This record gives sequence, C-alpha cells and structure tokens, in this order.
Amino acid sequence: MNLSPIQTRRSGLAEQVYQAICEHIIEGRLVPEERLREAQTAAALGVSRTPVREAFARLERQNLLRKEASGAYYVRQWDQKTLWEVATLRSVLEGLAMRLACNHFSAADYAALDEVIAQMDAAHARGDDDRLIALDIDFHSLLWAKTGHSLLQQALEEMKAQILYFMLITRPGDERDYPSSHRELVEIMKAGNAEKASQTIQEHIHTTAVRAVARWEQKRKNANPAG
Repeated sequence: MNLSPIQTRRSGLAEQVYQAICEHIIEGRLVPEERLREAQTAAALGVSRTPVREAFARLERQNLLRKEASGAYYVRQWDQKTLWEVATLRSVLEGLAMRLACNHFSAADYAALDEVIAQMDAAHARGDDDRLIALDIDFHSLLWAKTGHSLLQQALEEMKAQILYFMLITRPGDERDYPSSHRELVEIMKAGNAEKASQTIQEHIHTTAVRAVARWEQKRKNANPAG
C-alpha cells in the first residue's frame, strides 16, 4: 500500500485522512483503477477504519474514487466528459467569485496577489512547474476568500482537489504562462472593472481547458492507437 502513517491529532482526524489520500491521488502516487481497501488503508495510515470510510465517501463525491456495487473503491479513471464538467463548473464559479471579490480588495490584498505573482516569476525562471501549479491555487484561494459568499467559497474549496487532479492528468499545460496571465488579471482588477475581470478569468479557464482536454485526448490516442 503506497501510503505512510500520518501524524494524527484528536481533532480533525477525518480531514487529515482525506488530505493524505487525496494528495496521493492528485500527485499520481495512487493511479487510476487502483483499488483502495478500507482496512489496508487504515493500517497504512495508522488510524481506525471510521475516518477512512468518511474520506472514501468524500473522495467519491468529488469523482476521485468510484465505488462498485460490491462496495469496493477504486481510483477513478477520468474521461473527457468529466474533464469538461470540472472545467466548465470551475469557470462559472470563478467568474462569480471574481465579480463578487473584485471591489473588496484592499492595498494589502493586492500586495498579497503581487507577491504570489513574484513567486510565480521565480518558479518560472527555474522551470518549476509543480510550484507554479501550487501558486496558481494560492492565487485563486486569495480571490475566493474575498467574495463574502461562504457557500461559494466552500464550493470552490471543495473543488480544489478536482482542479489539481485536472492539472495532473492534462500536463504539461500552460504553467509557464501563469505569471503573465495572472498579472494581466490583477491589472484589470485594480482598474475596478469587475465585469471585465469576471469575463477574463472565465475566458482564461475555458481557453486553458480547451487546450488541456485536447492534449489529454491526444495522449489517450497515443497510448491506445487502436481505440
């Protein structure tokens, strides 16, 4: 079992177990169609079966695991439909988040966004695409936190694992464009044009998704020339 014991705390154990399994999936250490057994997973993590059961159920809701009629869980193999559903849902939610958040940013908030972009520049310079992806999520999380809409923020936070998994299975992507595209977005925000900022972020996610799904489809065809 490709899992290691976690440092458990009495509070938030189910969340810790979820995060441990989720990280292994989105980083590719647990591969599509690999079976996860409740007892084996619990033993590997050094926890009881109850938080593992809760984590499995949550990962199933996020389309990261699938459950068969027998009760067996497997890492889900995504298809083109799932990729499009994740991308289009994210686009709509991010557009709304931007529209709500745009006029709530303070000078300190913009400084935080600028710092993330500066870190993107550094990651780009050293060719660190993994870091660029992590910084992309950091950037968008700062936006989500300013919406004043708790249910929207919760929905986006719950999508975070799906977004990261999308990026994993469609790589290499547009990571090297992140500094410039995010800097452009911040400039629009600073101009106070919430509608343009909303439109820009939706178009960026859509365009990126079109290219990503095309890459994924080509890789699938190359791996299965007869199919």
